[in-house]
Amino acid sequence: MSTLTDGEIRVEIDANRLIRNADITGLAGACYELRMGNVYYDLTEDGKRFELGPDEKVLIKPGHRVALITAEDVDIPNDILVRIVSKGSLFSIGLSPVATYADPGFSGNLGIVTENVSDKYIELPQGEAIAKADFTRLSGIVVKSYDGQHGFRTGIWPIKTHLQKTHAEVKGDKRVRNERDEALALLPAATRTIIRRVEGTQFWIAFGLGLAILLNAGALFAIRNEWMTNIDAITTNLLTSAVIGVGTLLMTYFRKT
Repeated sequence: MSTLTDGEIRVEIDANRLIRNADITGLAGACYELRMGNVYYDLTEDGKRFELGPDEKVLIKPGHRVALITAEDVDIPNDILVRIVSKGSLFSIGLSPVATYADPGFSGNLGIVTENVSDKYIELPQGEAIAKADFTRLSGIVVKSYDGQHGFRTGIWPIKTHLQKTHAEVKGDKRVRNERDEALALLPAATRTIIRRVEGTQFWIAFGLGLAILLNAGALFAIRNEWMTNIDAITTNLLTSAVIGVGTLLMTYFRKT
């Protein structure tokens, strides 16, 4: 097996083989840089398909996983394997790394699946280099070449949604905790700690306010029915104020800790 050099890839392109709709400036060393086309799928939004106008850009929201469809249309012979990896420049701004390949016999536009792991919105212009592809010539022709449906050709990205389950569907599995704990497990440890402190603060505030409301209601009821003297009423109100004060101190304590 051997990896094609940029010169060998150029020979294939000039002969209208291997890569159709190629940009020769994308050749570098022993690879070709694949460009962003005018179609992408937002897999986080149920595989919603976006077809871009001439001046529109891809928009990848924070935390969203997308399938970027290349401008290039490849035609892979039965003795070539294509390996595809992400560009470091995109990884550095928050797009997850890509490591995939195209089988011998594959023909069509390639789908590059990546995720925005940053807290920023990422825009990709059409024609932007999004991945590198190297071409390895095999020692012979494969027995079983690629033969299947490609989502871009059919207009439907082939997402295996039947493998995705909601918490309600798997909650009976002994490996699955309650929904709150599973959600917290996805967060950084520091964030989990803050959320638990906020929950503790909310509990004590709610407890203090509830007790204060009950004491005030009881005092008002007693006053109206002349069950209490003025001194008793004053004492009850002071106790109520004390409860509210304790609740405030607890809230302040939890915020500081």
